[in-house]
Amino acid sequence: MYFYVLIALVVGIDQWVKYYVRTHLEIGQSVTWIDGVINLSSHRNAGAAFSIMEGQQWFFILSSLLVVAAVIYYRRKGDLKRGSLMEFGVALLVGGAIGNMIDRMVFGVVTDFFDLQFVRFAIFNVADVAINVAVGLMVLSILIETFKPKTQKVVE
Repeated sequence: MYFYVLIALVVGIDQWVKYYVRTHLEIGQSVTWIDGVINLSSHRNAGAAFSIMEGQQWFFILSSLLVVAAVIYYRRKGDLKRGSLMEFGVALLVGGAIGNMIDRMVFGVVTDFFDLQFVRFAIFNVADVAINVAVGLMVLSILIETFKPKTQKVVE
C-alpha cells in the first residue's frame, strides 16, 4: 500500500510546486529561497536532464508510460519484493516519471525550479530529485543483495 502512497506523494508534491512556480513566477524569474544555497527559478525544459534530446516529448512520454507499465506488471506478478529498499526506490522512480510525464503531456515542456547557488548545476524539480534518489537506492539495493553473505544449509 505504501508503494502507491509514495508514488502519489511524489506526484502531488511535484505538481503542487510546479503549479506554484508557473502561477507566481515569470519564466526566467528567480527568487532567493535560501541565500547562497538555492533559488526558486522559473524555467521550462523541452528535453531531459541538462536539456538533452530537446523537443523529443513523445519519446519521453512513451518511455515514462513503458516504465510505469513494466513496474506495475512486475509488482503485481510478485517480482518486486514488498517492503524492500528496491521497492522504495522503484516507487520514487515511478512517481518522478509520472510527475515529469504530466508536464510533458499537458504543457509540452517540464517546469524546473530548483537552482543551486553554491555550485553551477542544471535547474531541476521534485520529480528529478525523486528519480535520482531512486537510482541511488536501487543501486544500493543491488549492491547489498550482491554482497550479502550467503547462508549455508547445515547437512546432518
